[in-house]
Amino acid sequence: MRRLFDRLRRVFPLRAGALILLAAAAALVFLWAPKEADFLLYPAGLVALLLVVVCTVLVVLGTWSLRRTVKALAVSVPERLETTRPTGTGFRIPSLSRWLVLDVGLSWVEPLGLEVRLEPLDGQLAEVVTAKERGRYTRIVRRFTVEDVFGLTRSSFDVEWTVALAITPASAKQGAQLAAGRSQGETLANPAGRAEGDLVEMRQYAYGDSMRHVLWKVYARSRKLLVRMPERALAPGPISVAFFVAGVDDEASAGAARLYVEAGLLGADLLFTADGSVVPARSARDAVEQLVDSATQRGRGGEALDAAAAQIDPGRLTSCVLFVPPVDGAWRERVVGFVRKHSLSASVIIGVDEVGEAPAPPSRLNSFLFQPDATLDTARPSLKALRAALEAEGLPVKVLHRTTGQIS
Repeated sequence: MRRLFDRLRRVFPLRAGALILLAAAAALVFLWAPKEADFLLYPAGLVALLLVVVCTVLVVLGTWSLRRTVKALAVSVPERLETTRPTGTGFRIPSLSRWLVLDVGLSWVEPLGLEVRLEPLDGQLAEVVTAKERGRYTRIVRRFTVEDVFGLTRSSFDVEWTVALAITPASAKQGAQLAAGRSQGETLANPAGRAEGDLVEMRQYAYGDSMRHVLWKVYARSRKLLVRMPERALAPGPISVAFFVAGVDDEASAGAARLYVEAGLLGADLLFTADGSVVPARSARDAVEQLVDSATQRGRGGEALDAAAAQIDPGRLTSCVLFVPPVDGAWRERVVGFVRKHSLSASVIIGVDEVGEAPAPPSRLNSFLFQPDATLDTARPSLKALRAALEAEGLPVKVLHRTTGQIS
């Protein structure tokens, strides 16, 4: 019944405002004006009736014309889209500008979670879409809407195309803090962790370095900023085993996983597994494909960890990186149980898209003198609690902001 009502509502052109105006105009023309001999309200009622009738006829004819045109068009959709990035699909429709009072709208019914914008181009309207969630799809359904500029009448119809469409997660930005870690020779024993060792080496200062390590005496003599960097007595190999755990609102974490995979932060000999896959990916391309397919596993995050670990040589499964969603769920117990079962040295990376508000200053004087910065921990109220729960289990946690590359 809901689907039937939705279809009738889309086909029936008169909106609530038009029905009210039509009823009021009919009452004026046929009931009030003849009795009162009112020569002002009578023509006003006639104009209102005529306006509703003309808009209805134009919307019906415009919808019929647009439908004929769209049926003859090709699907015109790229094989791959990327979340958060506006992409022109090459799909164009008539603007119906010659109808004077008609506007055209376009949206996607399937897949959900896409924003559609129409841009004027050569007398037509070009489609630009922005995906919000990753996934793989075999068809798309577009909804076309024709309405008058007065908002009285509207009609819409759906058209389906069979396609092979993959929406990949947008990669997180590699910020200066992460780049500085790489330049210092980080071995990713903790991918976003601190440097360890004796401060005996020197190098040029880079953005993100601690000011405590600056050689101020050298700067006073040469005006060159040099910092001490740790020299490790041992050179452990980089971690090359990583798992992605799907869950609610995990798009930013998927973007963080893509950054680590494609930037080579997990080493050249990569073994990456995302939820929904058991065979580890050995290349960045295969890892991204697994991230796309993991969108269907949000309700089963972490269930395939043991099966994926069984495909990896126990000699390599001594440490790993876990990319987890920023929203707590049943996946947390599975992740903790997995780490304990295999006695792993694991690091956790959480991706977020928003930065929280700056904390309130303790006094008015502090608020006048200092402006506190927003932190990633305040991005959402539950993130701090999730982080504390994971760290209480002995798992070091880093939060990565996808847009700026900020790490905390």
